[in-house]
Amino acid sequence: MVKFKFVSIIMFVLLSISLFGQKWEGGLMLGAMDYQGDLSNPIFDLKNPNGSAGLVIRNNFKHNLSIRANLLFGKLEGADTNHEDPDWNRSNRDFSFENSITELSLKLEYYPFAKKWDERSDDYPSNLTPYGFIGLGISMGKAVLRNETENNIPFRKRRLEDITDDEENTTGARFVMPIGGGLKIDLGRKVKLGGEVGFRPTFGDYLDGVSSAGNSDRNDWYWFGGLVLTFNLADESTKEPLPMITDRDQDGILDQDDDCPDVAGKKIFGGCPDTDNDGFVDSKDACPEVAGKINGCPDSDQDGIADNEDNCPNEKGSKANGGCPALIVDSDNDGVEDKNDSCPNVAGPVTLNGCPDSDGDGVADKNDLCPTVIGTKGMNGCPDTDRDGIADAKDRCPTIAGPASNGGCPGIAESDRATLDLAVRNIRFETSSAVLKYESFVQLDKVVAIMNKYPNYSVKINGYTDNVGNSDSNQRLSERRAKACYDFFITKGISSSRMVYKGYGEVNPVADNNSKEGRRLNRRVEFELY
Repeated sequence: MVKFKFVSIIMFVLLSISLFGQKWEGGLMLGAMDYQGDLSNPIFDLKNPNGSAGLVIRNNFKHNLSIRANLLFGKLEGADTNHEDPDWNRSNRDFSFENSITELSLKLEYYPFAKKWDERSDDYPSNLTPYGFIGLGISMGKAVLRNETENNIPFRKRRLEDITDDEENTTGARFVMPIGGGLKIDLGRKVKLGGEVGFRPTFGDYLDGVSSAGNSDRNDWYWFGGLVLTFNLADESTKEPLPMITDRDQDGILDQDDDCPDVAGKKIFGGCPDTDNDGFVDSKDACPEVAGKINGCPDSDQDGIADNEDNCPNEKGSKANGGCPALIVDSDNDGVEDKNDSCPNVAGPVTLNGCPDSDGDGVADKNDLCPTVIGTKGMNGCPDTDRDGIADAKDRCPTIAGPASNGGCPGIAESDRATLDLAVRNIRFETSSAVLKYESFVQLDKVVAIMNKYPNYSVKINGYTDNVGNSDSNQRLSERRAKACYDFFITKGISSSRMVYKGYGEVNPVADNNSKEGRRLNRRVEFELY
């Protein structure tokens, strides 16, 4: 406990120094605390108050809100003899306790009637302000329990039965929730004095060392009441200067009341100018140097359209015609009247309702997904070189026609697929080796022919083995056999960028490994075009 108190004091001092500033305060608490629990009268009383003192750090982060840290030291006492209930069947035990506590807490203070800082006068009058607070903290201190009637055998036995578990469960730390209120008075710019009362409900029933032997259904609590004296941690050099009374634009309106403090203006407009005297301040006047009634702009032909938005400012017209009379209006001069022009501000051919067609493919730019490349209407202006109904941008084989289901690439003929399936069954290797047998070359040449027939396709070369022997060895053998086919295709001019190979060992058998024929079929190399 002594170590905890010493560390707590050091932390408070260091925190006070590090948080040095005008809105920070530090000070002292002095008052008394008392306890309410298993060894006190059920009705609130003041029978065992003890002196209490502590340290305070407060930050006034708003004019009516503060956050405050407390380090509070005190002692709590209580006894069975305090209980005034005649039916209290444990009063003859003479149990009593003592607990020296250290409380470290953080509280939020609210001042509902506090004035804003800029509303306080320079001489800083004493403001008596009520406030409330709520917070959370930790209280350190282990109860020392005594029994004054040790010679009374029945009660001693009762003590052993009721108190032994309590003594084992009693701890030195507990959470507390400070709740209360007070009054604070500003004695000056740097000194504030407050008086407050706060209740400390605890989240436990061992503040007095008694629970099972007392009222285990109700937690203990204590209260603190006293004075709080704080001092502003800033010196005069860090004090915020009072606002100066100035009139920078010398228009007779003080800057603090002037909406345009750097430009001379009229009081009726909050100190802002109205250069053309049309009743619209310059900042909201669309024509600040020419008097007018429509957003500050003139309307020479009185057609309700300001001159700056009127295509015919000297002839009455309608908004539909841009302020002009009912004449043909063609803003982009493309021969298409604006009311019929889908692109009235950009010239375009009549056939496209006045919209441009940059690539000349007959599809207006606004609808052309490829506006700089000649395309077809069916492709929304994009090209389809192989005319397979798939735009080149989405066609994986843009120069060879193919169905959409195959990404625009031609499908593989059934006869070619049959050749690939035959090759799978007829690729042979030397026993337990990746060396191709001579008769395998004929089948591999057929696969090469198919690869040359379908230049947009690539091939996956997958090697497999039967389950005879070690699985790791089989996996490595299957990969070497797949690579042997890969190397063969390389010698035949097939680009490596069109091929990948991989060995899978014993997985994915196509026949029963328990028969000789099944094992033969499982030793295979598959070719998958994609």
